Amino acid sequence: MDLIIKERRLRWLGHVLHMEDDMILKQAMYWQMESQIRRKPGRLRMNWIELTFDTIGRDLRSTGIDWDEAEQAAVNRKDWRERVAQCVFDTG
Repeated sequence: MDLIIKERRLRWLGHVLHMEDDMILKQAMYWQMESQIRRKPGRLRMNWIELTFDTIGRDLRSTGIDWDEAEQAAVNRKDWRERVAQCVFDTG
């Protein structure tokens, strides 16, 4: 089940990376907070977007793909799909 979820997250990443730069989701992926907000004790230090892309970053590292390589590979949808399927299969 973990491998299926990992594959679907990486396939989703391919869709996001293939989007136009003016799409909100793609902009959110590269967005950086300008200042650190003090949170109450016990609260998570990361927001939803940071948690999501941290998880995807771990998925990429576990399959041997770095972020820059993923951005370049996602340009060709067919190749990205095959690569994700092969990486998930190899690590399973």
